[in-house]
Amino acid sequence: MRRALRYAAIWCGATVVAVSVSWFGVRGVLREEFVDDVDVEPFLAQTIAAGARTKPPATPKPTPARTPATKPPVRSKTPAPTPSLKVMKVKGGEVAFTLGPEGCRLISATPAGGYTATIARADGWIRVDLARDGHGTGVFCIGHERRTDTWEY
Repeated sequence: MRRALRYAAIWCGATVVAVSVSWFGVRGVLREEFVDDVDVEPFLAQTIAAGARTKPPATPKPTPARTPATKPPVRSKTPAPTPSLKVMKVKGGEVAFTLGPEGCRLISATPAGGYTATIARADGWIRVDLARDGHGTGVFCIGHERRTDTWEY
């Protein structure tokens, strides 16, 4: 009986050592594969109408001092329109935009394992490319049309 317990204890010890060595061998690979350290700052794509011109800032006019008898202005209680969240899941990962009256805004771009995220923007649109080995998906957000689109290449 003691002999069987001794063999079982040796087997358990060897198994623990083997699992520990294996874990320390693959821990770095798993951490690099599944932890995403890409910092993507959200930014806003605004559109300006073709005929609209920007006005120079007006010089501030002096305002008279407020007397205690004046009432503060009453604010409107209509809520501002909330932007809608649009999440695009494609082969190369996932991209999230908000679409609102002021345009579209990139919330996150999360590439799948092995893919890279490239972000391009201009007035009125944002493009996120999720690519690997020359192939990938382009995800577009067009602000003035309030829509998203994908393109495989």
